[in-house]
Amino acid sequence: MRIRSQLVALVIALVVPITLLAGATLVQLQSVQRHEQEERLRERVTALRLALDTQIESGLRALTGLASSSSARNELVASSDAAALFASHPLWRAIALQPLAEGGTAWHLAREGASTGPPPAAVLEQASQAAGGVLSDVVEGHRSYLAVPVQRQGRTVGVLLATIGDAEWLAFLRRYDIAGPGTITLSDRSGRIAARTLEHEQWVGRDADPQFLQATRDQDEGVLTARNLDGTPYFSAFSRMRSAGWVLSSGVPVAILDGTVRKTTLVTVVSLTAATIAALLLAAVISNRIASAMTGVLEMAAGLADDEPGEARVLGQIDAETVRQKAQEAADARRARDEAQARALASETRARAIAEAASRSKDQYIAMLGHELRNPLSAIASASAVLAEPAALARDRSRALEVVQRQVRHLRKMVDDLLDATRLASGKLELQRRPVDLAAIARHVVGHFDAAGRCSGLRIELVAEPVWVEGDEVRLEQIVSNLLDNACKYTPAGGHVRLSVAADGDEAVLTVADDGPGLEPELLPRVFESFSQGPRLIDRSPGGVGLGLSIVQQLVVLHGGKVSASNGGDLGGSLFNVRLARCAPPAAGHGDAAASAPAGALRVLLVEDNADSREMLAALLELQGHAVSTAADGQAGLEAIRRERPELALVDLGLPGLDGHSLAAAVRAEGSTTRLFALTGYNTEADREAAARAGFDGYLVKPLDLQAFQALLVEHGLAGRRRAAGGS
Repeated sequence: MRIRSQLVALVIALVVPITLLAGATLVQLQSVQRHEQEERLRERVTALRLALDTQIESGLRALTGLASSSSARNELVASSDAAALFASHPLWRAIALQPLAEGGTAWHLAREGASTGPPPAAVLEQASQAAGGVLSDVVEGHRSYLAVPVQRQGRTVGVLLATIGDAEWLAFLRRYDIAGPGTITLSDRSGRIAARTLEHEQWVGRDADPQFLQATRDQDEGVLTARNLDGTPYFSAFSRMRSAGWVLSSGVPVAILDGTVRKTTLVTVVSLTAATIAALLLAAVISNRIASAMTGVLEMAAGLADDEPGEARVLGQIDAETVRQKAQEAADARRARDEAQARALASETRARAIAEAASRSKDQYIAMLGHELRNPLSAIASASAVLAEPAALARDRSRALEVVQRQVRHLRKMVDDLLDATRLASGKLELQRRPVDLAAIARHVVGHFDAAGRCSGLRIELVAEPVWVEGDEVRLEQIVSNLLDNACKYTPAGGHVRLSVAADGDEAVLTVADDGPGLEPELLPRVFESFSQGPRLIDRSPGGVGLGLSIVQQLVVLHGGKVSASNGGDLGGSLFNVRLARCAPPAAGHGDAAASAPAGALRVLLVEDNADSREMLAALLELQGHAVSTAADGQAGLEAIRRERPELALVDLGLPGLDGHSLAAAVRAEGSTTRLFALTGYNTEADREAAARAGFDGYLVKPLDLQAFQALLVEHGLAGRRRAAGGS
């Protein structure tokens, strides 16, 4: 085969796979773009549907309140409440009271500049519906109604209605309008269009496309490709409103969606064609040069056969050296390339092994975490069953209660470890430094472990002399607790654990030693890494999530100290040393002066959406002597504060509807003197700052710590107060 033919075949062999790959990529690109567009449309429609549902549900609540008031009209006319009502319900054009009995008195109020006539009889007959369909006539135009029955003495005497015109629907939809030819359409339960952001006047009051009606029938949400009212193919998403059963849809022309793909396809085809032509031309040029060079070599060889032997020998030596040099260069390049490929392959193999090991570690850790979480949950579930058993003995109930309390503390520690590790990794944990006695902290931790039975079956030896360091007392206690807890976990029953605090020059030295089996040699270099743990049997008796020592190291570094781990020491097991810089003891009388005073009986409002948490926390506060009332959402909580004026409100931040921040802002705007404490599962510095900006006086983290709660009461002057009998 000629060289030119071989080069052309090579070009074709390269171009064909590239073309196939480009085609597959374009198909995938179109699929991805379709999916992204579908998700954007879903999110837009869902957000707008939620906003509309909120408006309609708010309107129905307002109408229900007016319907229950015998003097609603007089109150509205006699004050500025009518203007405020229309301002708070921008969809309303007018409100009207229509009696059902003949001879009744009807009244209506219209927004300034708006006029409306009496409602049709069909609306009055369907007063129990949340929102009626779209009605049209020459005078009133296109409109719909919110209707609420008015009941007196157990019977319906009239209907209170709010009129919503197509202009109001359109104004609301255009807040969320789509740039370009995209459109948002709102249609009632029967499929009649109430508003459309694109060519509204042409399509309002008309029925939606039959294909769209068929696709949305009996469906709450979805996506589809169908022709629009003017016959243009549209890619649309729809969602049905829960408050009225109406359908909200948003779409963009299919041509726009496919335009980007077509453009990309055209560019790709043109580029591949140009590259193929250029490759063929280059193949022709190269083949001509190779053919010309080979022709020259053949002619030279033919000429050498007729030259003098000496000259032929010189020319032959020159040609041989050139060929040898080129061959050597090619061999060296090939060898270097092979070595580079071998190094790359070895590196890839190592990287893959590391990735596979990390994946296995992740799977093992997730399985371990699930096991560690299920253990206390299982104990709590069993203890709860014992407490619920009527035939249980008093000692069994007492033991079950101890189990619940102990396992809740265990769960809380695991959650706190996970959160602390996250905050430390992101650099968001701040220390509250002051002079503290490291020996006092050690004594406190050992006393807590003894009281809680966390090192039962072991002999704990404490050797501590007063040594002062400048640090965060809570975090230093966490360091000591984690090291002692680690020693207790890995020391067999009957073993010996020693905790010592001593001064060494300008440093304070904290040492935790045990006579257990010590650290595995392969674990010792990475004992302070997150999730690092020694080998465990299936019983996993030591427990824990593998974060304690990592947190210890990071907290010690934040304090400017050093921590080390080794085997040996006079006890023969593992040995952990923490070294921190010493400081001078504080002057006498500069310690904490906050005295804990027992809390008096306070009027407390608990705003919590979780029914179980609300019930149990209310019972706990009542056992502390407080008078407790509850609310299940933010709006109910705000109304309870206005009505009851409690001395203290404990408010969850993640409330449905009106969240905790909005509730606090509303209370502060009204000038209420009620103290507000946030009670939440969020516990970052940013969360605390946001709560303070909203108007909260204090911040508590779930589950409620009674000591922290008592400290806040003392801080805000609520401890020791007594509620006056019959007082407000």
